[in-house]
Amino acid sequence: MALPESSLSIVCASIAQFVKNGVNATANNISVSMGAPAEVPDNHSLHRLNLFFYRFEPSGFEAAAHPQDPWRIRVFCVITAFGIEDDDVAAGENELRVLGEVMRIFREQPILDAVSVNGESVRLQVVFNPVPADQLNQVWSTQGDTAYRPSIFYEMALAPIVPSQRRAPALRVGSIGHEVRGAADARFDAFAGNVSAPPVPAREVDIGDPRWVPELCWVYQDACHRTLALDVGTADAPGVTPGVWVAGDTADSVDLVWQVWGETGWQSAGSPTSVTPYSTAIDPDHLPGAVPGTFPQSIALPFTLASGATATQGLLYAVRTVTPTPARPPVELRSQPLLISLYRGS
Repeated sequence: MALPESSLSIVCASIAQFVKNGVNATANNISVSMGAPAEVPDNHSLHRLNLFFYRFEPSGFEAAAHPQDPWRIRVFCVITAFGIEDDDVAAGENELRVLGEVMRIFREQPILDAVSVNGESVRLQVVFNPVPADQLNQVWSTQGDTAYRPSIFYEMALAPIVPSQRRAPALRVGSIGHEVRGAADARFDAFAGNVSAPPVPAREVDIGDPRWVPELCWVYQDACHRTLALDVGTADAPGVTPGVWVAGDTADSVDLVWQVWGETGWQSAGSPTSVTPYSTAIDPDHLPGAVPGTFPQSIALPFTLASGATATQGLLYAVRTVTPTPARPPVELRSQPLLISLYRGS
């Protein structure tokens, strides 16, 4: 019985599949494999291209990563060609032809297509990694009687090692406050100080840039907000539909997408809502007058506070997808999130 796939095996297999597609292996009589070069079977009817993932290192960015969060690593790979004589073209020249194609496809697309790794969407970056002669000898000296063949070395980053059980993140902070108390015995009393939410700065969207990113703010009680906190026990909270001011190219459209917090963390909720930006800028000191059906954009909450729960939250983003360079993968551009919290007051 075959072993189950791991995060690492899925990532490496996706790289091998990318190489296989890029060199058009089936049409060009090329067999693509993974493993140590010494284990590549002799086959005098096929060109062979082997990917040997030989070293793995920490990313260097996550020294304090939680054990139940994805751990990202750098993957090092040596790609070796085993050519055969074909139509009077020597085996050595065919090896260079195959390796040249590999270098071309990685040069043309250094950011690989997204791949799902145990629920984590990953796009690896491929970086050419020339190695010194001593490291080259170290790799090949472990391959027994296998003769050295033309090879190229790459670093693939960053690959996630996904835990079997993810850590559920905590609710987000919507506002901060302070309170001064004169007695240490009162340190656990209910908070009674002043709180303030993050301000909404005036921002202009540079729509001349093809990669312009939308801007958002809540419009509630004749003011702009980045965060909202609604007590479900008050009269105006049930069924409330806050307005949204969307800024961007008024001749384009963006999608409003939700994420909702739950016991397993932040999850997508509902279907995206396509809207047209109202203006190219957001200025909280000059709030436009309400225009029914146009401003502010009305969007229903895709979640409620469950019976017995004390609080829950949702995040709203504006998202647009662009293809900045033809034949390259599309890029998703996402605005800063708007936070809305539902809670039960005392």
